[in-house]
Parts: sequence; C-alpha cells; structure tokens
Amino acid sequence: MDRSPTKTLWLLRHATAEENPPPGGDDRDRMLSPAGIAQAETLGAAIVAGEVIGEAPECVLVSPASRTRGTAMLVFSGLGAACGFSVDQRIYPAAPDDLLALLAEQDDELSCLGIVGHNPAIAWFGIELVDESNLPEGHPARGDHPPATLAVIELPVARWADVAFGEGALLEYRLTPVD
Repeated sequence: MDRSPTKTLWLLRHATAEENPPPGGDDRDRMLSPAGIAQAETLGAAIVAGEVIGEAPECVLVSPASRTRGTAMLVFSGLGAACGFSVDQRIYPAAPDDLLALLAEQDDELSCLGIVGHNPAIAWFGIELVDESNLPEGHPARGDHPPATLAVIELPVARWADVAFGEGALLEYRLTPVD
C-alpha cells in the first residue's frame, strides 16, 4: 500500500504559570507554578513512556517566555539528543498566520516538529489546521486549550511550506490537568 508523505506537528500550550512575574519582570518572565511543573513532568513522563500517539518531535520551537521554556524542558528533555530546541521570538506574539509562516521556514528533513507557545494562538492555530468536519460537536479541541494541553496533528504534506489550514487530522488531544 502506497502511503502519501506526511508531517506531524505537536502544539503545546505552556503549563500553568504563576499569576504575576517576579519583581521587576514582565509577562515574559512569569515562571511555571508548582502545579505547572507537575503538569509538565506528567506530560513528559507520558511521552517517554510512549503514551502519546505518533512519533516524537525531532525539534521543538519555543516562545522566549520563561513559562514556555520551562514547559519545553520538562516535557521534552526526556527525549534526549533526539529532540532539539530552538527559541523563536516570533512565537510569543504570534497569530495563526504567523505560526503557519514559521512552519513554512522549517527544514523538510524534519518529519515531526513541536511548538510550545501561548493561547489564544496555539488553540486557534490547532483548530485552523485540522479538518473540523472530523471533530465531533463539542470536542474540547474546538474550545480554549487549558494550560499543558497537547494537540498532535498529522499534515498531508511532504514539505512544511505546503501546510494549509483545514487539511490536518487531529491524532491526539491530551489535557494534562492540575492535580
């Protein structure tokens, strides 16, 4: 059976963050809360245990905010050298079109890529990428992603530059609740 080439994208909203930045800091400086650390560690353990559908990212693009960098390290560091990290300043203020343009710049040798960012962009981008007709009415992916929510999306393309809205398939939508 001939299978068309695909790319896989992992979209992760950062884990729960502290309400306020440290003294003298701004929103980008807000750190993960204790609950957020636990969320990120739980999700990271699930990934290492192979509980998430699909292959793991070979590279993760991360917003420069402290909470996204902390989330990425705790979630993906268990993958070791197989998963690289790249901080990209454009993710912090991004809209879905900005994230689509960012994908278009990625190396086509990568078959699986991750993005760790912020809402509302991560939630909007994920829902824009998937073919919503395949999502049941009321599916949680249609709403706002809570902190530490992961969406794994299969894209029917051989090149990242060919990714288009409405063509992806949601492979997994994983909430990581605060205990």
